[in-house]
Amino acid sequence: MAKRKVLVTGSSGFVGAHVVREFISQGFEVIGINRSVKTNPHLIKNITHDTDWSDVLEGVEIIIHCAAAVHQMKSSEDVLISYEELNVLGTLNLARQASKKNVKRFIFLSTIKVNGEETFDKKFYADDTPRPTDPYGQSKARAETELQKIARLTKMDIVIIRPPLVYGPNPKGNLNKLALNILNGLPLPFGAVDFNFRSMVYVGNLVNFITVCAEHEQAKNQIFLISDDDDMSTLILIKKVSKALGKSPKLIKIPENILRILFKLLGRQEYICRLLGNLRVDILKNKRLLDWQPKYTVDEGIKNSFSKKD
Repeated sequence: MAKRKVLVTGSSGFVGAHVVREFISQGFEVIGINRSVKTNPHLIKNITHDTDWSDVLEGVEIIIHCAAAVHQMKSSEDVLISYEELNVLGTLNLARQASKKNVKRFIFLSTIKVNGEETFDKKFYADDTPRPTDPYGQSKARAETELQKIARLTKMDIVIIRPPLVYGPNPKGNLNKLALNILNGLPLPFGAVDFNFRSMVYVGNLVNFITVCAEHEQAKNQIFLISDDDDMSTLILIKKVSKALGKSPKLIKIPENILRILFKLLGRQEYICRLLGNLRVDILKNKRLLDWQPKYTVDEGIKNSFSKKD
């Protein structure tokens, strides 16, 4: 009996590599697409508005589109071009060709930034009106809108997943900086930041949810938010990461209003929202519609991500 065929874009990336391994372990035939790594099952292919996908789509039933021009704090002209070319035009070109090749389901890994940047005293819901505020979120929102049009006009299902911050083994970006600061014993001025709540998702939970969305009938043409369902303050996150690293964090208690002033003086206003604000997502839709619960707890995810391996 022939294996079912899945195509994964961004297959050597942080999320994509986990997706590839999980689908292989479940017995699927996986075709991985990325821009630089040519090893089984990875193929090199740039994702643009005119990429020809005819050589890889034959027999593919499911596409998991993880590839993206990732979020950049500073949106230069080159960054804006890459958002448009890959996140919008490249995505739609792949989806349109896939819909003509009898692909059954196209899973688009979007971003919570489509909903917005901060929830204040509420939560984001999957069916909220999109309110992206930066070019990255806006590019993903445009892709979502056009993908939904494709779903209405063809027989191919579209599933959209909007994750918040994704963490896992060998984390990058701000989580990696946090871990290094803790390991180096640097003082952290967030000892009083126990008033905010942030949703995050462990990569193992995200990949598990993707596998459910790949085949569940009720996922058809739906939008989902995703998290570990256990929101944390900045202080709690620091304490949990420190515990996984086997270190005691050096915390300094600085009042919120002083931290806000300091970030503004340093020209790092973006950290005010990320470190002091709320970003909470509701995943009740996932539980009700797909009977899905996070496979891993926050403590398990952070331990798997940050603890030292023997």
